Amino acid sequence: MTIPLKPADPRGSPPEESDELRKLTAKVDADRKKLTNLGGVKRIVGVHSGKGGVGKTFMAVNLAYALAERGLDVGILDADVDCPNVPKFLGMTSRLFMDEEKRFIPVHHQGVKIVSMGLTRDDEAEPFLLRGPAKHRVAIDLLTNTDWGALDILLVDFPPGTADVPLSLMEFGGVESVLFVTTPQKEALADTRKSIRMAKAFRTNVLGVVENMSGTVFGTGKALALAQEEGIAYLGSIPLSAEILAANERGDTIFTDVSMEEIVKPILDAIVVEGH
Repeated sequence: MTIPLKPADPRGSPPEESDELRKLTAKVDADRKKLTNLGGVKRIVGVHSGKGGVGKTFMAVNLAYALAERGLDVGILDADVDCPNVPKFLGMTSRLFMDEEKRFIPVHHQGVKIVSMGLTRDDEAEPFLLRGPAKHRVAIDLLTNTDWGALDILLVDFPPGTADVPLSLMEFGGVESVLFVTTPQKEALADTRKSIRMAKAFRTNVLGVVENMSGTVFGTGKALALAQEEGIAYLGSIPLSAEILAANERGDTIFTDVSMEEIVKPILDAIVVEGH
């Protein structure tokens, strides 16, 4: 038996509590649920950037299906709870349900398990009105209160920035490694640098950085310089191209295409090899 997931309360979140109480409560609850629901998940890898609009969802989704093509069991958590884009990216219309134990049941899409707040509403234009503490609670609950089953890798599509949700995922969400995505613009580079340093502060392993939308329009080579300055791996660049844009618009993944094999291989290897 499954239970339809009710949409978030549009009236907002409950009164804010002290930061220390919030962290203590969240950690105890997350640790309890992780024992039950994340026991079969071998690794949790975040995909992050300090800046919005640089292609985190593009990277997380495409990597998931490319890893699945390698024979791995993969899941995606859309942790951008108030602006979830994974279902929209893939053209999904499925709904998220809960089982009798009030655990989320991932939606299976072409061999990948997906959980997103975007799967809780029929009207994608309806906003999720959530304050910071509420966003943190929802993200941690989606991670730890989902029946993920056996997974080799769970990719977490982080929201941008260094606020509640990214902090919580690194602090007690079980995210052990993070892949960073940036575009060549100076604003994206500056914000991504902040996020890289946040990961280092939490002693979260940094897999490296990828330059997305690279080429003549926005420039190239800037992520390489960032990687060298921060002492992390540079994993290559994804070109800004009409072919990739067209695939995105169709809801198709592009990393499984033969033409992308050499470009994507260093990124996939960083995720897979690092876990062994």
